[in-house]
Amino acid sequence: MIQAVQKIERSIKARRDVDVPLTNWWLCTLLLNPITMGIYAIVLFFKRTGRVDKFILRKKDYYTGILDYTEKYSQEKHSYDKIRNELNDLKEFVNNNFRQNIKEIKAGISFLLMVITAGIWGFVWMYKMNNIWDKLQKLEQDFDDKLSQIWIKMGLIKYPLGFNLDPSKKRNYALYLILTIVTGGIWGFVWDYKIHTDPDNLYAEFHSVEDAVLQTIRK
Repeated sequence: MIQAVQKIERSIKARRDVDVPLTNWWLCTLLLNPITMGIYAIVLFFKRTGRVDKFILRKKDYYTGILDYTEKYSQEKHSYDKIRNELNDLKEFVNNNFRQNIKEIKAGISFLLMVITAGIWGFVWMYKMNNIWDKLQKLEQDFDDKLSQIWIKMGLIKYPLGFNLDPSKKRNYALYLILTIVTGGIWGFVWDYKIHTDPDNLYAEFHSVEDAVLQTIRK
């Protein structure tokens, strides 16, 4: 039980190093990129991709810790039989999402593929970056809903955990690509700004639920 709690705590504390804002987009676009003749754009590519991958790994540890805690707590309180099926389904749900739907983008490999394909892989990278935060939000919302049902049944909480999904993070990749082409690249700057700031606009909501979970398991 203690180890499970510590794992959750570590994953939440890790956000101090993982869930951090990047250099201001305007500063990067108008100053740093031109001054460095595009070199900082490569640095920013690695920072953006790395930030996503680190967040994915952090959330994996977080979900695993919660599932371990829930199982151990239910066994200690002799209520495991009541939630066994729901808990196993939730474990499978999380595993399937990280195995099939939410995967690390891996900056090094992505950059190498972009060089090899003369930039074509950049469209694939953009597609992944465009969709990843919408997927992460949906996973969090579904996980919180399913976990709430289990925890209420166990008597851990009285009211469901609430995660408010931001629908603006669901963007049509094909439409944004067409708009970028039609506007001669101008919409590309808008698109780039959205991808740059997506995490900053969502961290508070993720953290709010994590804090509620931490407060519950520390009771």
